[in-house]
Amino acid sequence: KQWYQRRVRAVELGDMLKLQNLNLSHNCIKVLPYELGRLFQLSKLELTGNPLTPELLQMSMEVNGTQKLLQLLLDTLEDPDSPPERPWLTVREKSGKHMTFKVLCYNILSEQLATRTKYGYCPSAALSWEKRKELIMGEILRSNADIVALQEVETDKFYNQFRPMLETHEYEGTFCPKSRSKTLPEEERKRVDGCAIFFKKNKFSLLKEKYIDYSMLAIANSEGADDMINRVQTKDNIGICCCLEIKEPSHGTRHSKLIILNTHINWDPEYSDVKLIQNIMFMNEVDAFVKEIKGSYNIPMVVCGDFNSTPDSAVIEFLLKSQISTEHSEFHGFKYHGFLKKANGECLGNKNGTKHFKHNFKLKSCYGEDTLAHLKYTNYTYDFKGILDHILHSKDSLRTLGVLGGINEAWMVKNKVIGCPNVHYPSDHLPIVAELELTNSNSR
Repeated sequence: KQWYQRRVRAVELGDMLKLQNLNLSHNCIKVLPYELGRLFQLSKLELTGNPLTPELLQMSMEVNGTQKLLQLLLDTLEDPDSPPERPWLTVREKSGKHMTFKVLCYNILSEQLATRTKYGYCPSAALSWEKRKELIMGEILRSNADIVALQEVETDKFYNQFRPMLETHEYEGTFCPKSRSKTLPEEERKRVDGCAIFFKKNKFSLLKEKYIDYSMLAIANSEGADDMINRVQTKDNIGICCCLEIKEPSHGTRHSKLIILNTHINWDPEYSDVKLIQNIMFMNEVDAFVKEIKGSYNIPMVVCGDFNSTPDSAVIEFLLKSQISTEHSEFHGFKYHGFLKKANGECLGNKNGTKHFKHNFKLKSCYGEDTLAHLKYTNYTYDFKGILDHILHSKDSLRTLGVLGGINEAWMVKNKVIGCPNVHYPSDHLPIVAELELTNSNSR
């Protein structure tokens, strides 16, 4: 009984995640509980005077010995059982008259960013790229998506892993690396991540594509707006536009084209103005792209991305309401009027005497209020849990049939999962999936 009580107390120590220093010296400890490995914020663990094995005592006294010991314990800790499958949430029934297709959006977490320093709560095996690659591919293939929009795909991995693997499942793909790749030596360019779009070849063919480099746009249009250089140009985020031809247009509709967009917006909460400007530039470039393909503003369009913005943010407000006040608090008082006038005079509009930035598309989120109740997170880490990833669609030419629900919170709590990635979820983001149906509007 006495041993059991000691064991319980030792296991409970592993739940004290905010501990930074722990002195267990001279406690007659013969075996370290693996649960101590969960104390990823611990900077110092004192173990002197305990009858532990010489190897453990030696490790604890080495440079970075505490971190090495915690990693060993965490890696030895038993993995939790597989989580329950995420539920499919039906929004409405298919009409049976029009084409349907599934879209997956997923920030897969690049190998360069999947480090023990950043994800100290994650076992080594769960950070291994080979292990994560398997799980990521499993997520993609299980979704049975016709269109796949990925973020944080490294250049080398797109060309030598994802594209070849997905080609065997009848996908075709296109890729745009972040802008810094243009200035790096060839070997370093391989590790730069970017955005990729894949689509099923039996349903679609690629008519035209366009890569959007926000940094280059900031340089090209910085006259009269110094903040474009000082704040926006330094962020190397990108986007992709693809115009797909629908191989078998639905009976009773005139749709023959579908636009798919994918972007990865700046992550920093302190730069909400940059997020907004990147999205304004994004939609401005999409506007130009639609004109290039001689489409209408009502053309079927799906917007995917890691917007690093929650549903109540100014970024999502701009996308869904088609406008945002130039005085919005998330601009932090920075002025970008000169840039926007040069980029597109129509970006600025007046409403009730207030200037607004605007775009010309009517968009709707695939995850409405009813389904958002079942999706509380698309980004799940120790420090942050919330919705940052979104799939939007054109209001008048597409409608949502269903979406993939959230992770099972009871399983997370039971297994003390404090963040992703982990042995079952290979990224700090969770994939989102929507099934869409074309409607009867008259767009091309």
